[in-house]
Amino acid sequence: MPRRSQASPAAPVPFEPTAARAVRAELGLSPAMVARALGDSYALPVPPSLVISWEVGAAHPTERELIALARVLWCLPGRLMGGRAVSLRDHRLALDLPRDEVARRLRITRRDYARMEERWDGDRLQTRELAQVLQLSPRTLIRACDREQRLDELLLRATDGRWQAQVRPVHELIPVLSEEWISHALQALSAERSTSSALWGGPATQPAEEIPQEEPAERFWTLVEPATT
Repeated sequence: MPRRSQASPAAPVPFEPTAARAVRAELGLSPAMVARALGDSYALPVPPSLVISWEVGAAHPTERELIALARVLWCLPGRLMGGRAVSLRDHRLALDLPRDEVARRLRITRRDYARMEERWDGDRLQTRELAQVLQLSPRTLIRACDREQRLDELLLRATDGRWQAQVRPVHELIPVLSEEWISHALQALSAERSTSSALWGGPATQPAEEIPQEEPAERFWTLVEPATT
C-alpha cells in the first residue's frame, strides 16, 4: 500500500526577542507575571524560565504562544515579530487575525483560504481584497504571494520593447496598482533600456537573459512609488 506523502512542517513564526523584552518592561511586568497570565488566561503551562528564554533568543514561541504572549502584553503580534513577517501566514498572524476571519472577508471557505495561504492563486479581486485585509503594500503583496519571479519575467519582457503586452499580466499580479501607473512604469523601463542601448552603440534591445533580473524590478518599484504612498 503506497504511503501518503506528509506535508512539510510550517516554518517557525517570526519573533524578535528584544521586542518582547522591551514591551514587557514598558508594562512593568516580570517574567513570572507574564507566565502566570499565559497560564490563567490561555491555558498555556509556561514557566517564567521559558519567558526569559524567549527574550534572550534561547527558545522560540509557537504560533499559539506568540498570539497569547502578544495579548498578555497588550500589543499586536506584529510588534513582537520585529518586522520579520514574510509569508501570508506571517502577515495574518501579525494582525492577530484567525483564518476564519480572513476567509469571511474574502468570501471564501476557511478550507479554501487555508490552501491559498500556502500557495496563493486568487483572482484579481481576491488579491486586491487580500492586500486590504492584511494591510499589504504592493511590494509586500508580491513577496508574500511568492510572485517576485513572475514579475521579474514580465519586467524583462517590457525592457525588450514589448511593454504594452505586459500591462495586463502585471496588473493581474499587482491589482492594487492601477493600470495607468503600471503602463507609466513599463513604458519608462522600455524607454530607458532603449536609450541605454543606443548610448553604448548597441541594438535597441538585447536578449532577456543578458539583462540583470534585479535591476528592472528595483527600477519598477521606484517608478510606481508615488502610487504606493
